[in-house]
Amino acid sequence: MSNDTHVVYAVPTHLREREPFAFGRTVGEVAKLVAIGFVAAQVLGQDDLPTAVRWPAAVAVLVIGALWALVRIQHRPLEEWVGLAFRYGATPRRRVWRAGDADLALSLEAGADQTRRSWYELDRVRVRWNPSESSVVEKPVART
Repeated sequence: MSNDTHVVYAVPTHLREREPFAFGRTVGEVAKLVAIGFVAAQVLGQDDLPTAVRWPAAVAVLVIGALWALVRIQHRPLEEWVGLAFRYGATPRRRVWRAGDADLALSLEAGADQTRRSWYELDRVRVRWNPSESSVVEKPVART
């Protein structure tokens, strides 16, 4: 028997899962709730606004902020969905292929002929086979 000990390495399998911090919520969610609470307290503490405006504004900040921090759609937070919506709005709906500068430099007639600028002209291509010594087959000579 061998006295070698086997080393067992633990592979983290929890990287895609939410790790609860407090009350079943993650650190990010708790931090958002605390920040929203501070903003609502600042709105409530404004002496410039009348009381009839301060309370509904503070409640609106709390409700909207709590929804923003706690609501998840298909296991993703709302800020990811907003980012996806902006990315979707910024991408073009149609994609058109156009020849780049390197492709245009290959053909001398590319600037003059706009209809054929993205296609190679195959009548200009010369294919030459360089027969190697192993691929040359000698014809048998018939002796009479």
